[in-house]
Amino acid sequence: MVLFTIVFLPVIFVLLIALVGDRAKPLRNALAIIPSIICFGLVSYLALQVLQGNILELNLVDFPYFMLKFKADPLAVYLALSMTFLWIMTDIYSFGYMAHEHAQTRYYGALTLNLTAAMGIVFASNLITFFIFFEILTVAVYPLVIHEETPKAYEAGIMYGIYLLSGGAAVLAGIVMVYNLTGTVEFMVGGIPALAQQSKFILTILFILFTFGFGFKASLVPLYAWLPEAMIAPTPISAVLHAVAVVNVGVFGFFRTIGNVFGFKLYQSMGFGDVIAVIAAITILWAAVLGLRQREIKRMLAMSTMNQLSYMLLGLVSFHAVGMLGGILHIHYHAFMKIALFYCAGSFITQSGNKYVAKIRGIGRYMPITAACFAAAAVGIIGLPPMCGWVSKWYILQGYWSIGKPVYIWVLIISSLMELGFLGVPAYSAFFHEPQAGAFSFPQERTKEAPWSMVIPTVIVTVLAFIFGIWGFVPHRMAETALNWLMG
Repeated sequence: MVLFTIVFLPVIFVLLIALVGDRAKPLRNALAIIPSIICFGLVSYLALQVLQGNILELNLVDFPYFMLKFKADPLAVYLALSMTFLWIMTDIYSFGYMAHEHAQTRYYGALTLNLTAAMGIVFASNLITFFIFFEILTVAVYPLVIHEETPKAYEAGIMYGIYLLSGGAAVLAGIVMVYNLTGTVEFMVGGIPALAQQSKFILTILFILFTFGFGFKASLVPLYAWLPEAMIAPTPISAVLHAVAVVNVGVFGFFRTIGNVFGFKLYQSMGFGDVIAVIAAITILWAAVLGLRQREIKRMLAMSTMNQLSYMLLGLVSFHAVGMLGGILHIHYHAFMKIALFYCAGSFITQSGNKYVAKIRGIGRYMPITAACFAAAAVGIIGLPPMCGWVSKWYILQGYWSIGKPVYIWVLIISSLMELGFLGVPAYSAFFHEPQAGAFSFPQERTKEAPWSMVIPTVIVTVLAFIFGIWGFVPHRMAETALNWLMG
């Protein structure tokens, strides 16, 4: 019942949220956070089981073309642990951010439904179950993207839907091919054996379909155009999109198909890893260039996300134990740092009334806690100690040094210097530059720290990102366990 509760409990609370509605907002808000807390507690229990070598399974439906089967393997638990914890933080942050927004019931209902979709994806034990929840997530995020209900929001929603549903269609085509070729869609350690007997042409088609399908959500070049447009969503949703759910699910799809469908040996022998490494390197550098050109703080962070996701893929396809460990660790560490940056951005926007980087110069004097958290998280994303980002990036660098591919080391170094330009500069100017005058600044007389329901989650995730940078025992142990399981 543990897995069943984690995946399906939030659906019950979606119905309860809809029933309560705006008539009792405190009760409705409580109903939104309760499933997140319960799921985090149960996933923590699963983490203890996994560390002891136990893997739980749940088979609800097992028809040839429709399956609902779940497994709490080390990789799933590793990702679910950070997801559920950060979902709690986002719920608390939303209480302050959404206090004066419209359609709050729809917002909390959709946010809670997305928790079910995310848990269904990470605990899926086969491609069909994965795809069902993959598409539920795509649909459930849509009401959050168009939350403002403006023409621009609807345009962003249409673009989001076209891009991600196209990716879903490619994934579905790949799943159909795998089933017809092998008679199974189960995730297997070492990959599905029957795939190794297929021709190079067939395997290449499969590679293209899965790369195209998951590439949309992982925002690889040239499939990323929906990502900055989706920043029109409320900031807590931008945080969930970029640090917890949608884009991380794209990377997770690559991890599953490379490790549990193709298998590392087959993927590497076919040269597919080299192709993904090149695409990831191009995405890293191009995203950094776009980040330097952005003027809106949330769009700038969107480019940073696009950049960081490819770090994870680059680590995975190094096929070196240390580099792969860095890629897996970066899923967790990036989530904490990036969600902190989005929380800070949301506080800057709500308190200062503007969304432009140039107009928050000197804001650290009025919002010192938020600005300090932004600076700390930016340091981590850039890859500097003591924040946790330096650990995972260092492992990825070590991996590529060990296999003798220095070009990717230079990609990481150059992109980090570029990140210093678009993340380090606003962090520095928030404290060490004078606020500009008139229309080029924020209303200094009215600007102050955001409500505590927004500040506290921001501080918590930032402090944890710092702790993981100097003592990351729990995530490191979980990441090692996930990697050892993936490699068989």
